[in-house]
Amino acid sequence: MISAKKTKIFLTVIGNVSYIRNEYFGFFVYNSKENKYMPHWSEKFRAAFKKNVHDILQGELRNLKADEKRQLLAILREHDDCPNGWKNKKNMAPKKQRRILNNLRNAIYRLLNPDKARAIDARNNKKRRENGKAEAARKKYRDSGEQKAANDRNHKKYRESGKRKVDYDRSNAKVSQARHEANIQAILENKDHKEDTWDEDTLERLATEIVEMIVNRCGRNGFVHVFGGAWPGMTVNEAMEAECFGRGRNSHAVFIDGTNSRHKFVRYRDVSTHVELFAPYSGTNYLNADDLEKRIHEKLIDMEWPQHRRMFVCKGKGTCRGTRPKGMPFPYYTGVLICEQSMEQIGIRLATTKDHPPKRKRSSSSL
Repeated sequence: MISAKKTKIFLTVIGNVSYIRNEYFGFFVYNSKENKYMPHWSEKFRAAFKKNVHDILQGELRNLKADEKRQLLAILREHDDCPNGWKNKKNMAPKKQRRILNNLRNAIYRLLNPDKARAIDARNNKKRRENGKAEAARKKYRDSGEQKAANDRNHKKYRESGKRKVDYDRSNAKVSQARHEANIQAILENKDHKEDTWDEDTLERLATEIVEMIVNRCGRNGFVHVFGGAWPGMTVNEAMEAECFGRGRNSHAVFIDGTNSRHKFVRYRDVSTHVELFAPYSGTNYLNADDLEKRIHEKLIDMEWPQHRRMFVCKGKGTCRGTRPKGMPFPYYTGVLICEQSMEQIGIRLATTKDHPPKRKRSSSSL
């Protein structure tokens, strides 16, 4: 027979996420022929299990007796959502009958003693992590292709049920609401902080100083990125960390071997120990931010700074103003990212159009 401890840990390590979140062990039935665990209980069957256990105990806090377990199993087998592995079939092997009863006993124990069951699982999980068995089981499950197949099934079910669109719309609504509130707050805080636009001499002096600093800090192999943006609802550093490697289809870099991160595209936190960020400008005039960014771009390109040592391509393309009115004071910045090592040395490269997924075609229903 399979013990409750070993079986639960096995499921915790290699089961699907939906399986791991179950409340107690009894949702799984071992199928000896296929050598895998059968699907978990449905919500209706789970509710029927709880109800019948409480009905049999009649308020008492104790384990079920043998005849009570047989009574419970007979009731559950008559339920419409009873798993196939639990149904009473002709010529069922005694070993499988005992296995079903053992699984039922474990489910009852976890229902009546949830705290003890969680403590046992935590101890065994820790032991398996320390002795390497957990990682070996995960690797076996991943390499066998079962993990990908299970993920594909879950994603398909999630998509076809309509829950993905509901969750996506809900998340977008929250983000949009938070962004809107941050913009309103930034407008109110900066409405009286108008800033003059720099003259040509000031702009040229600042850009020259920054370019000289970039040349000295980058050395012979280092790379640089100069960018700009707005920072409502956050600090300048937080805004630069989020923007320095781009977002979405405008992501600037990817990992060379694809093993340094779960994500394909590079983010600041992936290489934060190798790069340095600073903001030569932080104010409320978008023209100062845009002009400084463009002037630095022009100087570096004119001095033939190689493309593999910079993440910008054009000279000051775009603006950090967005759709806001031109005369509105708003928190803007110009950021500079510097790395003394080359991109190859820290394991990244510039992203190309092939690294980005193709654009989705709009369906006729959305037109």
